[in-house]
Amino acid sequence: MKTRHLALLAVLTCVPAAHAQQGLGNNAINNQIMETAICNSALHRHERLPDTCAKYPRHGGKASPTATLFTPVAGSDAVKQLADSLGNTPEERRQILQLAAAGKDMFALKYKGKWNNTIAGAMTFFIAAVATVQSEREPDADAQQRLFDSLNATLAQSNIARVPDKDKTALYDTLLASAGLPLVFYVDGKQNGNTAQVEQAKTMAAAFSRKLMHVEPQVLSAMLSPAAPTASSAPAAGAVAASGNRLPGGHYDCLILSMTVGASFSTQYRPTGMGFAIAGNAYSARAGDGTVDVSPDVVAFRGGAYDGWKGARLNGAIVFRKNDHSNPQAGDGIRAGDFRCARTSG
Repeated sequence: MKTRHLALLAVLTCVPAAHAQQGLGNNAINNQIMETAICNSALHRHERLPDTCAKYPRHGGKASPTATLFTPVAGSDAVKQLADSLGNTPEERRQILQLAAAGKDMFALKYKGKWNNTIAGAMTFFIAAVATVQSEREPDADAQQRLFDSLNATLAQSNIARVPDKDKTALYDTLLASAGLPLVFYVDGKQNGNTAQVEQAKTMAAAFSRKLMHVEPQVLSAMLSPAAPTASSAPAAGAVAASGNRLPGGHYDCLILSMTVGASFSTQYRPTGMGFAIAGNAYSARAGDGTVDVSPDVVAFRGGAYDGWKGARLNGAIVFRKNDHSNPQAGDGIRAGDFRCARTSG
């Protein structure tokens, strides 16, 4: 990717969506932020949920998956307007237009067509893109599905049905392009070890967040937080304590999470050849054996091949952080470059 002419992307001057289109997006976001905060607060205090909570999936509400579906109008120039607003020369505009067009391809590959031509789907992709770039880890599929369901329910209660398809098309195209631009820039920077470009992608994503949604990127990322546990699903404290200091014995193979970018953005796990076996508080590896100290959140390796390594326990696996193997960062998700070691045999 040629990047020498794209430094201007970090400082956005305008977004080509009309005020009515911007309002549709940021009003839905702000409504959901306020309402879900109220609902979650009541839930945690074991109080009666306000009636407005009923429309959100985590509180039992549903909306038709086609609530924000629209018929695209041919001839939309929203992406071209975006490129024209960001580029100062014809060559810059051409390059930006090519990169922005990748957003639609990424969206189609990532969601396999299930959210095509839905405003809620485009908004989910945009928020997930901002969260991926800002946190350097991709939100899991369940979190993105919950966000789509909530946005879909929120918009279904709005006046979206009265918005012309022409305006919906412009908003949809703008959201996909505005998600694709920082994602392409971010992944290219990560693959090439270009820290400055990664930081520029974060600046770009933050600027789009403020321009399109009128909120800080951290607010959008928080919308992809895990669902609050219910009384029936939350494990008892005694059960956590009883099993938290034990790790299933057996052989663990390790994969590395990588990102690829071309016409589309994707993540995948690749084999590393790294592995070890755990039995009780001991581990064995080809380059030397040692012991393990296990807590509910962290597995610390002492002696042997992985002396000093500390991995975070995540969904039954052990995660070692990229180039920072002694810092498990417990509670965080997995990021590109991390090792994920999972039990493959007893």
